[in-house]
Amino acid sequence: MFSIMTQNHQRGVSKPLKILHIAFTMHARGTETWLMNVLRRIDKNRFQFDFLTVEGEKGIYDQEILDLGGKLHACPHPGNKGAFLRGLRKILQEKGPFDVIHAHPYTLSGLALMQGARAGIPVRIVHSHTDRRKARRDKSVIRRAYIGAMKKLISRTATYGLAASDDAAVSLFGKNWNKDPRWNIMHCGIDLEPFKKTKTKEAMRKSLGIPQQAHVMGHVGSFHFEKNHEFLLHLFEKMAKSDLKLHLILVGDGPLKQKYEDRVKTLNLEKRVIFTGVRSDVPDLLKAMDIFVFPSLFEGLGLAVVEAQAAGLPCLVADTVPQEASIVDGAVEFLPLENADEQWVKAIKEKFEGNRIDAARALNQVSSTPFNIDHNVTMLMELYDTLSGRQDSKDAA
Repeated sequence: MFSIMTQNHQRGVSKPLKILHIAFTMHARGTETWLMNVLRRIDKNRFQFDFLTVEGEKGIYDQEILDLGGKLHACPHPGNKGAFLRGLRKILQEKGPFDVIHAHPYTLSGLALMQGARAGIPVRIVHSHTDRRKARRDKSVIRRAYIGAMKKLISRTATYGLAASDDAAVSLFGKNWNKDPRWNIMHCGIDLEPFKKTKTKEAMRKSLGIPQQAHVMGHVGSFHFEKNHEFLLHLFEKMAKSDLKLHLILVGDGPLKQKYEDRVKTLNLEKRVIFTGVRSDVPDLLKAMDIFVFPSLFEGLGLAVVEAQAAGLPCLVADTVPQEASIVDGAVEFLPLENADEQWVKAIKEKFEGNRIDAARALNQVSSTPFNIDHNVTMLMELYDTLSGRQDSKDAA
């Protein structure tokens, strides 16, 4: 359970706590999808979720947020720091008062929490969803100095912090993070209900135009450099020459998607590599796969790996992904990325030939862990109540 330092202020339980999430464009990505799963389940009589969005950018979840009683507040793009700060200050003044500000971007959370502190928001939560330590090594001196300054600002302005894994905590809060009672781990969970009523492998392969006897590897993730589609397609190209049954399903969207679509066409592999785009039926798509391959350069946790295990898939995962992502017994194998082409090729072949994982057992195992979204919702409601002082008010009553 969390280590919680209760705030001094208290309020009655009649009005919902008003929480502003800083997440920007609400597309179907890991953090945003997790937030939507929380919003769908949280007690709307006790908690009001508002979301800071970016002016001129429409998110795939925007309408559903409104339908669920949430609110959207558009702000200038954070690339223009001055305009962003002025816009956020105006939102906090005109759309508040907010009881909680919950910031999800990496270092940019520092600016949001600073404005929250200036606006008098008593509970200011920073949430580290990723481990960006390796990415920072490639940044310029100026960029690294900026990141260092933002981390110090976060430490000064956050009243509480969550991280998706130990690696994500070290990345944002430092290696001695567990000595500060403000910082705590909360593994982000997934919605397990869709995994209980998926379509069959045969039906999904037919809908995707994949032969029933094909060897299908798959991946779920946005087309950004950290997801390492470069390495994934390199492996596929290497194996596709000798395994004519090999197919690849790529689920997601992003700025690099067109680059890889063009590359696949150039290699005349477009009938064997399926780009699905953003989909709402990921559990069904996972059923079409034989194995799940996840070679990320860095991750806070890797929720897609949790989903793949819930679907009963054997998973080959880069050793850059936190060990906490391994949940189902015997499902996950971690492999290095450096000079390891043949090791990955060998492992993929072995997974195709190996024993299947019992899907019902896998789903049951994931259900009993903190990676169940219902567990997250219960913990978050308790956290918001306690930090705001409302839990104290209820206990006193």
